[in-house]
Amino acid sequence: MFSSSAHVYDAIYAALGKDYAAESAALVELVARRRPRATTWLDVACGTGAHLAHLRRRFDVVGADLDPAMLERARERLPGVPLHVADYRTLALGRSFDVVTCLFGSIGYTDGEAELRAAVGSMAAHLAPGGVVIVDGWLRPEAWRDGVVQVVVAEDGPRRIVRVGRSRLEGRRAHLEMHHLVADAEGVEHLVDHHHLTLYPPEAYESALRDAGLAVEVVVAPTPGRDRYVGLAPDAR
Repeated sequence: MFSSSAHVYDAIYAALGKDYAAESAALVELVARRRPRATTWLDVACGTGAHLAHLRRRFDVVGADLDPAMLERARERLPGVPLHVADYRTLALGRSFDVVTCLFGSIGYTDGEAELRAAVGSMAAHLAPGGVVIVDGWLRPEAWRDGVVQVVVAEDGPRRIVRVGRSRLEGRRAHLEMHHLVADAEGVEHLVDHHHLTLYPPEAYESALRDAGLAVEVVVAPTPGRDRYVGLAPDAR
């Protein structure tokens, strides 16, 4: 996924204006309305740990991600925070949390609804009674646009970065090819990442959450063309 470009990931999304502080504050507010006494938080597909860096100020946090290169960046940012290399379809950490999140469309890396249900089910299995799971869906099918080429220019200290992305759709499976030119005084590096994500209709996410035994809410996501799904576990009482 991001293995070759993990070291420039944060610079690229900073250039795109991604505001982790504001997003984290919105998540905390969402949780406070549903689980006001929450103290523990698991972020699945946590990437470089940018959300956790804010959430750890109020919660006992844990992160998990499939990509070791992204977790290496997260460990630099989050000393002392438990971070696990793990696949969210088969996640088994042996403990429960008041909140489990899977943000920024990362759930789209599942390949088909069976994998989607497995991933949501493993997240739900880590919820404490009355806990909250928050899943940011990837693009809705009607939000897809063919032929889009995206160019991002970023700065990271002495480095200059250009990312060019192109994509194609086969059925409901999107294939993204990301080329990065990373230049500094020593030379220019060319990195390529490939991403494969599935466009699910809203009812697929809602069904997966209900099948996991959760009550479902749909709220506005921070990214256009996507939805945020909130699953509420039954209270033990």
